[in-house]
Amino acid sequence: MDVKDKGIIIKLTDYLEADKLASVFSLQQGIITAKFAGVKKEKAKFKAVAQPFCFADFDLAEKNAQFIVTQASVIDNFFGIVADYNKAICGYIILDIINSLVPKGKTEPEIFLTTLNSLKELETCDHYPATIRFIVKFIDLCGMGLEFFDAKHVYLDKISGNFTPSANQDCIQIDNKVYEAIKNICTQQNEKTSAQETTLKQAIRLLHNILLAKFGEDIKSFSFI
Repeated sequence: MDVKDKGIIIKLTDYLEADKLASVFSLQQGIITAKFAGVKKEKAKFKAVAQPFCFADFDLAEKNAQFIVTQASVIDNFFGIVADYNKAICGYIILDIINSLVPKGKTEPEIFLTTLNSLKELETCDHYPATIRFIVKFIDLCGMGLEFFDAKHVYLDKISGNFTPSANQDCIQIDNKVYEAIKNICTQQNEKTSAQETTLKQAIRLLHNILLAKFGEDIKSFSFI
């Protein structure tokens, strides 16, 4: 069966002597594995496409329960992310969240479009707020959205991964600056945040803990923040 689809390459793995296997988050198929045959050769046809972050049109042939890339053309390679160290770290966090937490082969058009828009925002805007917005939106699209409220003290329930104004034995208190940074970024999207870089990094680490509580999956790329 031949398939035409748009997709974002979220992970690449070397395969045999000259091939690569790509995890592709596609609009119509969800996350699939597609082989780039011979792409490690010097003059390979799809070298420009077989890169993380690449958003492309794909023609895929299905053979022995595996997709093989037969044609591909770049729509956007997000070079502005790849060329900037901090943006690249944030970009890999986004890709790793998708690769780790989205069920394979399940169509997720809302998450796909959110991922694409978040990469565009990450490329052109402040990287930490863009990453925070993506993570919170992703959690919401998975049906586990965070509730924001006004309170003197805010806690994180380590079991549910939710914010709460009430403390109990399963809660840890959150730095108010970190909580307010997340809340303001996600509820006032058109305003530039005044939070310091240190606070934004702490906010991303906190969101990692929330993802871990909600999904039970440790995403390694967060360790670079």
